[in-house]
Amino acid sequence: MNAAIAVSLILGLLDRAQAIGTLIKTAREEGRDITDAEIDQLVADDDAAKAALDDAIEKARGAE
Repeated sequence: MNAAIAVSLILGLLDRAQAIGTLIKTAREEGRDITDAEIDQLVADDDAAKAALDDAIEKARGAE
């Protein structure tokens, strides 16, 4: 894995952590639990991010 992919992965993970933190904060401020729909959206977003990362890794491997 080259440095660009590693940095991209780290930035993606930070973005996801921030999104989850914001969701938890919002739910707490509203005095409620996170809904199933919100969790489903997080999972869908994570799946999309993973697919994009897998594609980037495959392209990088092909360029080596």
